[in-house]
Formats: sequence, structure tokens, C-alpha cells
Amino acid sequence: MLPDERTIQSRSMSVYKALSRTIRCTFAELQHLCKLGSTELCLGIARLMQEHKIKEERLDGNVYYSICC
Repeated sequence: MLPDERTIQSRSMSVYKALSRTIRCTFAELQHLCKLGSTELCLGIARLMQEHKIKEERLDGNVYYSICC
């Protein structure tokens, strides 16, 4: 069962705050920092990407997430 909109918003802010303290993070690093499951983290990342608050980039075979400038 998917979380409700309020829960997704809360978790996406957790992801945003974690990213604001770093330059960039992998999915696994974000999962560790935010203590979220895969589904919750994916939904948080998707929401932030839709809002153009974070970006995804590939570097040396890894996917990284960072705050948009």
C-alpha cells in the first residue's frame, strides 16, 4: 500500500534536507541517511524531481542525486 500525500511530502523533505547537507548522494547513501525503505525513498525522490528541486546525474557508472542550483 502506498503512503498518503502528506506522508510522501514529509519524506521528500527528509530527502531534501539530507541532500542539502551533502554535495551529492547515491540512492544507498540517501537510504542510509534518511532511514527510508526503497519505496518511500523512490516516492520522495520522484516528488522532488517533479518539483525540480533535485537532479539525477550519472558519474563513473553511478547514479547521484543533488540539489538543483
